[in-house]
Formats: sequence, structure tokens, C-alpha cells
Amino acid sequence: MKILLSYLGNLKEYIIFSALIIASLLLIFQNDNIQVRFIRVIAVNVIGTIQDGYSFIPNIFELERENKSLRESNIELSKELSLLKESKLENLRLNSMLEFRQRTNYRVATGKIIGKTLIQTRNNITLNIGEKDSVKIGMPVITDRGLVGKIVAVSANYSIAQILLNKDLKISVKVQRSRVDGILAWDGEGKVRMKNVSKSADVKTGDIIITSEYSNTFPSGIPIGYVTTDNTLDNLFKNIEVETFVNFETVEEVFVLKSLSDDERRDLEKKFNEKVK
Repeated sequence: MKILLSYLGNLKEYIIFSALIIASLLLIFQNDNIQVRFIRVIAVNVIGTIQDGYSFIPNIFELERENKSLRESNIELSKELSLLKESKLENLRLNSMLEFRQRTNYRVATGKIIGKTLIQTRNNITLNIGEKDSVKIGMPVITDRGLVGKIVAVSANYSIAQILLNKDLKISVKVQRSRVDGILAWDGEGKVRMKNVSKSADVKTGDIIITSEYSNTFPSGIPIGYVTTDNTLDNLFKNIEVETFVNFETVEEVFVLKSLSDDERRDLEKKFNEKVK
């Protein structure tokens, strides 16, 4: 108790001063003469003006909360917009594939590419369909635009296909316009070339290249690409570069043609070639 009294004693000047101010304010507010009313009006106007001035100063913490909320909303809207764009693109691709499937004469299995290599000399793609979908080794792989490659490995639920950008894949092809034959192969350096075409052959820039009936792996007439270069390689053959219709960087869905090579024809040709040797 003594400590409290001592503490209050030290503050007695402040306590007395505060009490006098409170008493003065009470007397002012209770007094109703003209001078006091005038002072009240001035005080209210001054306080109001100050408050109005401070109202233009934004609340920093409130703005920070609003900005955070707006950023979160913007992220969510961006995600939704991205999903809508992706759905639209997928819908366009699937509609195009559906139209192709309806007009093709072949039985097909539709697959999605779940893995690919494009920077090696032997590039492949992995599909999410396999033996359970009747996919077998040797079946051609295409899109609605043209040839992709052929199946080289199969498991129950997955399969692997060689693509045109693979040095091991050689295809018998022909020029659609002039019927000139050749062998299509990738050079491993970014160019797809039509080889074994004589210098005098009728091949022009812009000609469409298709699979030929000489192939025992691919049905004839499948589009592959168009000629971009047809100059002379040497005294005997042309240097023919082909741009594929299929863009291997962007392709996502493919068809596997349920078409296999003719075993009888393959065996006969193999026996004949061995006999000639």
C-alpha cells in the first residue's frame, strides 16, 4: 500500500493536471453562452476537416489484403482460362480425328502419345495402348494428316513406335503426281529424303509423297509429305528433301492401323532374295 501511495505521490502533478483538463472540458461543454458555442463550432469544423483529409490517405493494410485477394483471383482465372483453351484445342483435335476415323476404310485403335524422343538418331514414341487394344508389332501408325511410323514393341497396355525421324525406318514411297518411286529415309541430321531417284525422274518442288504398293508394311496411298528440294545430288541421282505432313513436335494423338504385312508375300520375297544371293 505504501508503494502505491508513493507511486501516486510521484504522479500527483499529472493527476491534478488531468483532472483540471477534464473539469475544464466539462465546464465548456455544459456552458451554453455564445462564445463557447462559437468555439465548439470551430473545433468541430477543424476536426471534420482533418478527418476528411485523412480519408484520402489509403489504408495500407487494407490495400495489401485487397491486392493479395486480387492476385489469388487472377491466378485462379488464369488457370481456368488455360484449361478452357486446352479443352478447346483438344476438342478440335479429337473432332478432326473422329472425322478421319469415320471416313477411313481401315480398322484403327486410337492412342495418346505419352512419351517421345526427337533429338536422337533413332527416335520413338510411346503410346497408351497395347495388346489389350489389339495392337501388334508391325502395325502402321498414322494421324489424320499422314504417316507417323510403325509399331516395334508391345506390352499389355503400352506400345512403342518408330517414327519417320528414325534412321532404321525405310519406306517405299512414290510421287503422287508422276508415280516416280523411291525410298524414304531420315538422314539423322534433320532431313527426310527420298532416295534412289534418278536425275531424269519427273519430281518437282511441291509434289506430294505417299506410300507405295511396293511396301509390305504400309498400305499404299498414305500421305507422308511434300517435296521441298529436288536438285541434282550427283551425276546419277536427285537430292530430294521432303517436309512431313505430321509435326512430330506437336502431335499428341495417333491411330494404329490394324493392318499387318502379308506373311506369304514376305516369306516368298525372302526366299527369293536368299536364292539370288
